[in-house]
Formats: sequence, C-alpha cells, structure tokens
Amino acid sequence: MRGVTSYIMRQIAWPLVFATLTLTGVIWLTQSLRFIDRIVNNNLALGSFFYLTMLVLPNVTAIILPVATFCATLYAFHRLATDSELIVLSASGFSRYALARPALYIGAGVMVAMYAITLYLLPLSSRTLRDTQYEFRNDLAGMALLEGVFNTPTDNLTVYIREREPNGTMLGVLVHDNRNTASPVTMMAEKATLLRTPEGPRLYMVNGNRQQVDPQRHSLSLLYFDNYSLDLDSYAKKETEGWREPSERFITELFSPDMNNPSDVSNYNKLIVEGHRRLVAPLYVPALILVAVAGVIGGEYNRRGHGRRLALGAVAAITLQVLSLVVGYLSTKSTILLPLMYITPVIFILGALLLLREPGRVLSARSA
Repeated sequence: MRGVTSYIMRQIAWPLVFATLTLTGVIWLTQSLRFIDRIVNNNLALGSFFYLTMLVLPNVTAIILPVATFCATLYAFHRLATDSELIVLSASGFSRYALARPALYIGAGVMVAMYAITLYLLPLSSRTLRDTQYEFRNDLAGMALLEGVFNTPTDNLTVYIREREPNGTMLGVLVHDNRNTASPVTMMAEKATLLRTPEGPRLYMVNGNRQQVDPQRHSLSLLYFDNYSLDLDSYAKKETEGWREPSERFITELFSPDMNNPSDVSNYNKLIVEGHRRLVAPLYVPALILVAVAGVIGGEYNRRGHGRRLALGAVAAITLQVLSLVVGYLSTKSTILLPLMYITPVIFILGALLLLREPGRVLSARSA
C-alpha cells in the first residue's frame, strides 16, 4: 500500500513542480516588465530590479499553485489510466478513494504552503513592494539624468548635462528652478555630483554661477561660486504613503479594520471579503484535486472516454474558478453572501466524492 501511495505521489509531484515553475516563470516575467521603467528612471542597480520582481512572487504563486496542482493531478491520473495501471490497481483491490488518497496527500502539502503564502508572505511582500516603490519615487538622488537632454525629474526642476564621466561626475551642468515663476533661478557649473546624504539628496556643483531675476527691480542678480550644494529634497513632491490596500494587510488587520479611519469604513466590505478569501483560497486545492481525479476515474468506466473525461474535468475546474470570482465579487456588494465563498468549494468536493463511489456497490445494492 505504501509503495503504491508513494508511486502515485511521485507521478503527481514531478508534473506539479514543472507546471508551477513554468507558469510562475511566465507570469513573473510579464509582471517584471512593469518595473523596467522604474529601474531606468531611477538609475537603479540590477539587484534592485530582481528584489522588486521577487516581491511579486508570493502573489503569483498563490494564483498558480491551485491551477498547477489540478493540471499535475489530471495529467498523472490520465497517464496512469492510459498505461492501464489504474485498472491493475483496481483489480488488486484498491478502491477509487484509495487511489485518490495520494493526490490528497499532495494537496495537504500544497494547502499548508497556500496558507503560509496567503496569511503571511502575500501581505508582507505586498506592503514591502509598495514601501520600496514609494522610496524610489521620492528619491531624487537616484534619478537618471541623460546627457544632452533637458531632464525634468520634477515639475519645477530642469537639469541639463553636457557630458557624464564613467565615475558619475557630470560636466557642463545647467539647473533651472521654476518653483517661483515670477523669479526663476538658473545655475550653471563646470562639474556636479549627485549624492545621497543623511539630510537628503544633494547636487554638489563646482565652479559655477547662480542667476536670478528680481521681479521688483527688473534686474539680474549674478552670484559666482566655487562650491555650491543644492538641496534636491526641497524640490520633491512627496507622496503620502496613503491607505493600506487589502492585499497589504495581515489577516488580523482585515477582520479588525480601524473604524475611525474613513477609508476603512468605506471599504469595510472589501477588507472583510479579502480576509475570508485568504482563508478559503487553500480549500480550492482539494476541490480541484478531487475534480481532476473524478474526471479520470469517476463514474462508469469507458475505455474510449478519456478525452471526454479530461474535457469535462477541465470544464468543471474552470467553472469552479469562475464561481469563486463571481462569489467573491458579489460578497463585496453584500456580506450576507460570504458563506457562499466556503460553500462553493465544498459542493465541488462532495460532488467529486459522489462520482468516485464504486459503481459495483451501487449495482449490488440494486440487485439486492
């Protein structure tokens, strides 16, 4: 018995690993493309790019794991059926429930991983991703200044660079401050360096001048300098961190929103539904596994019905996924429908178990 269980589990595990890595890699690649502009505009290192994209993985994995488990189970049992191994096992006394048990063992491990992702890794990565992007957006010291181009890192600041040396030193620098439109300031320098300091980003300019027009006297004020430090932090339009999205909150924060916060009050249903979705999402794993098993060996046996069985199993799995989305959406409109989020996978589990009943026992009961 243990040998058969281990054998079926191996038949499922390898396709599961392959499907998970393949689907996760494809979606991760498409999601990572949206970070390229941020990396280029902020002149970030390659390590920062991989750090940002890795923060997307928990969200991608939570979506992929149930689907990959279904595909792996369906593939493994279809292969066992086409190789007549299931027929041999059934003839040896293995019931359909016994054949489904190894798949459920795999599903139990996937469920534990799903709970770890949805309850901890997903909110942690989501809020870390948002905080990191917030830092990058407000970090003028990391901005990419192109040569021979009038760069506008903010609405009120224009920077021109004639040339950039390999060590980062900028030559032929022009900075135009237009915060006060009536009295704009223009600074020119032979050299400049963009640095991060504990007080904020600074542009250190060497051998230049500062020009400002006095709107009252209609005269030009010209100041020459050897060294000049420009505080770039004062130019930044700081973005507030804002309201924490449901995906960025831990389960306790979802079920206990701050009722003194108007945003939490207006989004109360979304927060509660997201909390229940985190709890119910792993339950779709055994539901999809049993649908896959029932799609191959459930019901009456038919040697020529493998293609039809696979199609029906796939349709049932798609229906389950669509229903989960519909029920989740309707629950945000009315929390009375929240029990449907739990009832939906349970119905499919019971339906699959019903299909896995031994037909011989039903016939014998009828004959009696």
